[in-house]
Amino acid sequence: MKLLKYMMVIALATLLSACGGHDFEGVYETRAGSDNELLNSFAEMTSGGKLVIGPDYIESQGKRTLFDEIFERESAGERYLVFKTGETEEVWKVVDENTLMQGGGLMSIKLVRVE
Repeated sequence: MKLLKYMMVIALATLLSACGGHDFEGVYETRAGSDNELLNSFAEMTSGGKLVIGPDYIESQGKRTLFDEIFERESAGERYLVFKTGETEEVWKVVDENTLMQGGGLMSIKLVRVE
């Protein structure tokens, strides 16, 4: 009987560890850009910082920001990575498995996975 309970606990733990989460954990480099030549010059100067995305946090310049949830959402055929704290959401568009983007038009910021 104990063996059966033990096996059920292991099965449940395995099932729960497979649920949720996201596939975007890693080290990213920021890259800013713009269609406007002047803004693009400025944006290139601010690019190159490193950012770490974890299971429920972002680290940048030694500062860690915790989130209640980080998850992927699909809407209107597009994929998004959502960083949620309480009722507040910050959303980044998924360009591909290694690239996230926010903004567009005049100015955009890309996060490109480097590790």
